[in-house]
Amino acid sequence: MKKYTIIRLLAATAAFFAPVCHAVTFYTIQGVETTTVNFFDKDNLIQGPGVGFNAAEPHSILGASNPQTWVTDAPGGFPSDYIAAAGEPVITLDLGADVPLYEISVWGYSADNANGLSQISLKFATEADGTGGFGTSIDFNPTFNPILDPEPRQSFDFGQTVSARFVQLTGEATFYSNDGNGPPPGGDRAGLGEIAFAVPVPEPSVSILGLLGATVLIFRRRRITSSL
Repeated sequence: MKKYTIIRLLAATAAFFAPVCHAVTFYTIQGVETTTVNFFDKDNLIQGPGVGFNAAEPHSILGASNPQTWVTDAPGGFPSDYIAAAGEPVITLDLGADVPLYEISVWGYSADNANGLSQISLKFATEADGTGGFGTSIDFNPTFNPILDPEPRQSFDFGQTVSARFVQLTGEATFYSNDGNGPPPGGDRAGLGEIAFAVPVPEPSVSILGLLGATVLIFRRRRITSSL
């Protein structure tokens, strides 16, 4: 068999499996709690693909000009710094069971004001730990810095995989600046668009690797036979 035919068949095999290996899916978040007095509903944080953000790449937030987002009250009034007035907001997310997590995806609150979170930190707890046991069996505590813009999906890779049921997100800073006058103005509230966790992409299965190996073996045998 000619080498060009082999190349075409191998490419077709790779193309067949590529969508399986590279598709992006997200866990369904079962519940969310906050330590704040909310102005916009906390459930807006976990609407998920097809409702809160587009299920297809690049997973843009839906209704970006007026998104259904989460934001707190303004205990200090405007102008003020929400975190100075009320402390750091804490969001607790329940994934329903221990699942492997390797990244967090967030969408900004708004490009027009400073209420969006500019720094977040995470803690994790297993089902056995419960919501009172953050950091008990998992001491991983990463910090990330989202951008202001709500439109793009912002994916922050952990650099490792953790197995947890509960994730605690703490807002450590907003985009508050210049006594709330910005630019952009705001920061008297704390807000965020959506939160999601991508499902890890599985490694190619033994069956796939076996199929590729068998394909190569067939090509080699046909080449030897044709040369006899």
